[in-house]
Amino acid sequence: MKKSRKRRLSLRQLIHIDIGTVIFFIILIYLLFSIVVYLTSRKTAVYEVRMGTLSENAAYRGIALRQELVIGSRYTGNINYYNKEGERVRTGGLVYTVDESRDIQDYADTGMSTGKYFTAEDQASFREQSIRFTEDYDPGRFYSVYAFKTAASSQAQKISNRSILAGVSKKKVAGLHSVSAKDTGVIVYSYDNYVGKTFDSLSLKDFNRSSCKTAQLRNGDAVKKDRPAYRIVTDENWSIAIAVDSKETAERLQNQEYVEVRFLKNGYSTWASVTSRSDEEGNWFVNLSLSNSMEAFCMDRFVDIVVLTNEEKGLKVPVSSITYGDFFLVPKEYVIEGSNGQPGVLLRVYTANGSQGTQFIPAVPYSETNKEYYLDNSVLRDGEILEKPNSSDQFTLHRKEKLIGVYYINKGYPDFRQVTVNLQNSEYAIIKPNELYGLQEYDYIVLHADSIRLNSYGK
Repeated sequence: MKKSRKRRLSLRQLIHIDIGTVIFFIILIYLLFSIVVYLTSRKTAVYEVRMGTLSENAAYRGIALRQELVIGSRYTGNINYYNKEGERVRTGGLVYTVDESRDIQDYADTGMSTGKYFTAEDQASFREQSIRFTEDYDPGRFYSVYAFKTAASSQAQKISNRSILAGVSKKKVAGLHSVSAKDTGVIVYSYDNYVGKTFDSLSLKDFNRSSCKTAQLRNGDAVKKDRPAYRIVTDENWSIAIAVDSKETAERLQNQEYVEVRFLKNGYSTWASVTSRSDEEGNWFVNLSLSNSMEAFCMDRFVDIVVLTNEEKGLKVPVSSITYGDFFLVPKEYVIEGSNGQPGVLLRVYTANGSQGTQFIPAVPYSETNKEYYLDNSVLRDGEILEKPNSSDQFTLHRKEKLIGVYYINKGYPDFRQVTVNLQNSEYAIIKPNELYGLQEYDYIVLHADSIRLNSYGK
C-alpha cells in the first residue's frame, strides 16, 4: 500500500516538473524569437525636415564640333613648323616649310647655336608659362604638368626652327619652300575623321571613342604633296555635342535655353546655349554652343564636361522617405464637419433588422482639387455608398488616384502628407514648402517610407 502511494507521488512530482520545464522552454523560445525579430527588423528612423538646395549635375563625354580645315601640303619633302600648337596665326603668317633637299635637317644635326634667336619675347613667354603653372598647380590635376610640358616643348621647337630657318636662309638653300596661312585661325598638328562633322550628322556610334581615328603631324616628318600638313580652326565659336538618355532630359535642358558647363580638364566653367534633336532610332542628342574656350580645347575631339542645371531651393528630404498613397476621390459636397469639428462623410449603413441609416465616419482630406477631396482608403471601402447631407443624392466610392508624399510623424504615429517634388537626384529631393496639405520646416518624417506597413497611416 505504501509502495503504491509512493509510486503515485513520484509520478505526480515528475509530471509537475515536466510541465514547468515545458513552460520555461516555451517562454525562452518566445523571448529568443522576439529578440531575433527586434534585431533584424528595420527601426522607424526619423528625419527632421530642413530647408536646402539641390542642383542636378550630370557628367558627359561630348564631341567637340568646330569650324576647321585640314590643309594639304603644297610640296613633297620634310616639313618643319614655326608656330606652337594651339597658337593663333594671322593670314599670311609663316606656318611651315618643306625641305626637298634635307638641308634643313642636316643643318639642325650640326647643333648650331640658337642663342641669338632667343628673343626677349620668347623669354617673357617662358616666364609667363612657368609662373602660371606654379600658381595654378594642383596635385589632384596632374593634367597641368602635361599641359605645361607640351606648351614648353612647343615653344622650344618654335625657337629652334626659327633659328634653323634663319641660318639656312643665309645660305640660300635650294628646294626650301615656305608656306603661309591663307586664313586666320588656331594651328593644330593633328587631324581625324571627325573633321567636317556637324551636329545634324552625328550618330550614336560617333560617341564611341574607338570610332575616332587620329593622325599626328610631327616636326621633321616626311610629307607628300596634297597630304595633310596642318589643321586650322577658323572660328572662336564652337560646340560640344552630347548623347542624353531620354527625350525628357533633352527637353528639360532645351527648356532652360542656357546651361552652365564645367570642363573636367581644367575646372573652368562657362555658359552654353542649348539645342536638341533625335535620330531615326530614337536616340536623343543635345548641342551646347559656346563662344569661348575654343583655344584651350582645340586639340581635343572628346571633351569631358559636367552640365550644371539651375539650383533649386526648398525643403530637402531623403528620397528614401518618399512614397505613394492611394486615395478615394470624393465630391466636396459629401464631406461635412462632425460635432467635434472633425471632417468626415455620411456612410450608408443597415441595421440588424434591415432598416437603412447613416453613420458619420471621420475622414480627413489629404489633398483636393477644385471639386473633389482625396480621402484615406483605410477608413473607407470600394463600393460603399455615401449620402449627401439634406439631400437624396448618393455617391458610390470607386475612383482612386495616387498621391506622392511622406509619412509625417510629429504626433508620434505615421500620417501621410502630400508633397510636390521640384527636383530630385538619387539621394535627395527638393519639395515645395508650406503647402496646404504638405510639410513645413522642422517637421519630422519617417526616413525609410518602406518600413511603414501599407495603410498604417491616417489615425
